[in-house]
Amino acid sequence: MLPIVLSIPHSSIRVPSELEQNVLLNEQDLLGYSDLATDRIFRIPNTYIVQYQFSRIFVDVNRAPDDISREYERREEGVIVHTTWDDKPIYREEPSEEQMNELIKKYHDPFHEEIDSYMARAKFLIDCHSYLPVGPPLKIDAGKPRPDVCLGNTNYSTCTREHTVFFREFFERHGYSVSINFPYQGKYTLGRHCHRRRIPHFLVPGIQIELNQKLYADPVTHTVDDEAIDALNILMQKVVEEFAGKFGMG
Repeated sequence: MLPIVLSIPHSSIRVPSELEQNVLLNEQDLLGYSDLATDRIFRIPNTYIVQYQFSRIFVDVNRAPDDISREYERREEGVIVHTTWDDKPIYREEPSEEQMNELIKKYHDPFHEEIDSYMARAKFLIDCHSYLPVGPPLKIDAGKPRPDVCLGNTNYSTCTREHTVFFREFFERHGYSVSINFPYQGKYTLGRHCHRRRIPHFLVPGIQIELNQKLYADPVTHTVDDEAIDALNILMQKVVEEFAGKFGMG
């Protein structure tokens, strides 16, 4: 096993059973709010993979568990939201605070506890995401085309410059446009589990990788190109293997 943890928090469109009768969104809606196919693109052998099994819409494991949504006042997405970023209501009847706390305890906590269970063996974490080709409403880059890859390290607090430069140069060498910390710097997963220097047995260096969905999916129908996904999966395997080799993690 490579001592690398892959966090895949937003690939699923599954609805928790206790919410099924209360949800207004359909499957196509949920696809639009997912990180399409990241469970396939980042399925890298011989790594520790932690994949969230439910849609981010209901409990977002990449938000702090006490970050209850204030999207109406602050235009931000919390751990639990009541409307989507494009103003669609999620529930027929909004969950109570007690229900929200139960959802967080049941679905958010185990995801991070599983990551914690690998910290003694891990040396690096990659938080695996994809994003829409153009910045959606309410985002900092609303209406602007996005690069092929965005690397997030919360302003170089979760990994070193050398780590970041490696990933940037790897993707650029393979013909992809790359940005760093814009439009996304990384959220709760990097903040909870990562530090630019290894702190046994709790924190490891880590980076967030966002892939532009235009590389493999139709932005309207969310239909994915299987050949493109397979090619990206090979690319991700290669970047992880080369990273592990360069930084003595093989």
